[in-house]
Amino acid sequence: MDFKKLDKYMDRLTDRGIPFADLAVSKDGKIVYRRLVGFSDAEQTKPLNGSELYWLFSVSKVLTCTMAMKLVEEGKIDLNAPVSDYLPAYKNIFVRNSDNTVARAQNEMKIVHLFTMTAGLDYNVKAPNILRAIERSGGDTLEVVSSFADAPLNFEPGTHYRYSLCHDVLGAVVEVASGMKFSEYVKKYLTEPLEMKNTGFKPTDEQLSRFATMYRYDNGTATATPMEPTNEHILGDKYESGGAGIFSNTADYIKFVTALANGGVAENGYRLLKPETVQMMTKNYLTDSQRTEFVSTKFFGYGWGLCGRVHLDPIVSESLSPVGEFGWDGAANSFSMIDSTNRVAMFFGKQVRGCAYGHHKIDPTVRNLVYEGLDL
Repeated sequence: MDFKKLDKYMDRLTDRGIPFADLAVSKDGKIVYRRLVGFSDAEQTKPLNGSELYWLFSVSKVLTCTMAMKLVEEGKIDLNAPVSDYLPAYKNIFVRNSDNTVARAQNEMKIVHLFTMTAGLDYNVKAPNILRAIERSGGDTLEVVSSFADAPLNFEPGTHYRYSLCHDVLGAVVEVASGMKFSEYVKKYLTEPLEMKNTGFKPTDEQLSRFATMYRYDNGTATATPMEPTNEHILGDKYESGGAGIFSNTADYIKFVTALANGGVAENGYRLLKPETVQMMTKNYLTDSQRTEFVSTKFFGYGWGLCGRVHLDPIVSESLSPVGEFGWDGAANSFSMIDSTNRVAMFFGKQVRGCAYGHHKIDPTVRNLVYEGLDL
């Protein structure tokens, strides 16, 4: 292994306007690379030390899908079952047609549609039906998620891809199927057995004191400005967002993705998932037309599976990762990757909102430099 080129690139990230970054890479269950650059505070007085916490935003989705897949392999969630089997509010759903008329949906919304972002939902957390449910319930997860079904869907379930609140609904399904609050299920079956002591939904005062500064990135000038560390996806004091509501840090999250990359087994021997379940997560579940709706400038050559992006075509993507590599990123520019073929995992922690440059350029460059360094 030779990570000199990766070291050099990481050390120049601050010159590219990234205030801090924390990269961890594992191979065969062991950490083989860790690099910290920049400062955790806006005044640049505290060099990054690796204990800093940050909101994962949509990197939360990988964790949520994994928890749901654990229940799938146990037979408590059926991928082809109607969502209404778990959340009755989704029994009578409506669709807004292209002519703006509303009609009862012809297709059932199924659990697999939640995994694959093909359920017809959107990401409007300020919709009147959602705001009413928050006010009425104080942000109770099941009540708020049930309110998503009050508004017409954007299309018939299963017919199109649209990035949306699907994984918030999936978190609520986990709650119903397990008989436990989503956070309690995550704690019992993931964070406690993997000793992820700095991952959760509601940070303590001590944990809040360790949150790194959040920044807003200007893609034109490649500069970052401190901003309030808000997470608009936490829709109330009692709300647990499976799509974007989890906080963590690099030291914790790398344990999680390492377990997935190693056939579902953590370094301490805890079995998170069966190998065949992990393999299900390496497959594309979108049709060709849905892939067209999914693909953007950062995901040419990819599809979408049961846990985010799935690598399909290395020639098109120019990625050095193998077919079947999967993972996801988040609004504050953190990035996760699972490669169960080579047993490689990667987590790249950052806290920069609006950083298209990071998504489109930095993350794929770092990913490829990781593989160059591993020399697989």
